Amino acid sequence: MLSTIQKRLQSLISPQAAYEPVTTDPDAPDSEGTRLSGHHQGRHVYLCFWVLGAGVLLPWNALMCTFPFLISLIEDGPLRSSLPSYLSSTFCFANLLFLGIAQRTVTSVNPIRRIRWTLLLLLAACIVLAYPILPSVVPSLAKGSAGARAMFLPLLILLTLVLALATSYLQSAVIALASLWGSREMQGVMSGQGGIAVLVSGSQVVLALLSSSEKQESSTGAAFSLWALAAAFVVVCLLALNRLIRNPAITEVLAPVMSRTTGAADRAKDVRVTQNVANKNLSIEFAVMFVFVVTLAVFPPITTTITSVVKSPPKILQPATFIAIHFFLFNVGDYSGRTFLPSIGLRSMTIPRLVALSLARVVFVPLFLFCNIPARAKGELPAFPDVIYWLILLLFGLTNGWISTLCMMFASSPDLNPAIAEDEKDIAGTLAAFSLVTGLAIGSLCSFGVSHAISGTYFGG
Repeated sequence: MLSTIQKRLQSLISPQAAYEPVTTDPDAPDSEGTRLSGHHQGRHVYLCFWVLGAGVLLPWNALMCTFPFLISLIEDGPLRSSLPSYLSSTFCFANLLFLGIAQRTVTSVNPIRRIRWTLLLLLAACIVLAYPILPSVVPSLAKGSAGARAMFLPLLILLTLVLALATSYLQSAVIALASLWGSREMQGVMSGQGGIAVLVSGSQVVLALLSSSEKQESSTGAAFSLWALAAAFVVVCLLALNRLIRNPAITEVLAPVMSRTTGAADRAKDVRVTQNVANKNLSIEFAVMFVFVVTLAVFPPITTTITSVVKSPPKILQPATFIAIHFFLFNVGDYSGRTFLPSIGLRSMTIPRLVALSLARVVFVPLFLFCNIPARAKGELPAFPDVIYWLILLLFGLTNGWISTLCMMFASSPDLNPAIAEDEKDIAGTLAAFSLVTGLAIGSLCSFGVSHAISGTYFGG
């Protein structure tokens, strides 16, 4: 009895002490449940990947939630309405470029090392943004002389490029590691990406409600707090990575990467393998790409222009708070779709059905144009009530999270997608991530076209 209690306490205090290999039938086909040692599917492993997934999208979500603060510094003009499109397009295309570069070495680079250095770069960027960039440097440029104002946009673009660089290499490594571990861990990454969005946007709602000035869209203090919290969360990501490194299964997980050599002939072989995997997964790569084409075409560049239909709104419906709530509602839907829906009917889902669901999301674009966009806010056209707009936003986020998570799970799981071999999982996963980012980039470009449709100009105004 005492021996049993002692073993139980050891398993809680030291995960390694409780590690025991799972006995498997050597003649049975491999599956994600038996392929690795039993400890690899512990709850803490899923949570570690949740945290790392959150870290991947931390820069993007923090940047989006900084838009209201940056817009509040700009005088009325074309840049005021088009700044979100400029920065989101810069981030997405730079992310695509850097992710493509990272993809070239994903077959031979240890993902653990890549995750570590990108997290350290991201930590430095968050600290610098928290102070002095956002509280001091950016406002002084926006309110300064003509020469200072000319440096405002280039500085923001430079900072966006740094965040995109860190995000790309971090995403490549985290997706590769999750693909090697299993589909459940891949869902953990996708769920974490949605979870950080909820946390960041929820904090923005609270800060907007607590703002002392009703006309103030955001505050310097809010921007500082946001990026300071982001820096703290990056530290949590480093702790999660350290926990995975100490997992007894890590050597077995990384075995496919460690067994690959880096000679010229092997690099040429890796290119051929990558092309082969890309061709086998073409449908699922298109599906995940198109999900984000539709999403980025309207969110956030277009949805941030939608305001309440109430003529004299209370503070909760005034633009600063209304926009913060809109981020929060989308992200709640997105997180729910990533976390709670993928397991429902998973085995009956097929790749053609995923492609059809991805294409069907285009119906949301005209629905948003019936909400209170600037032309309708001027009283020229009727608009949906706020409740209907919020419901559309929730469903938009729900389908975004659900379909994209299923696509990423199918892309890298031999159990769900028999076309993929065991030693191709990390390649398939990172290719799907590259397709996802491609969708973000194309969608951000499409946002200019949608902007033209609702305002008559490609760059706002």
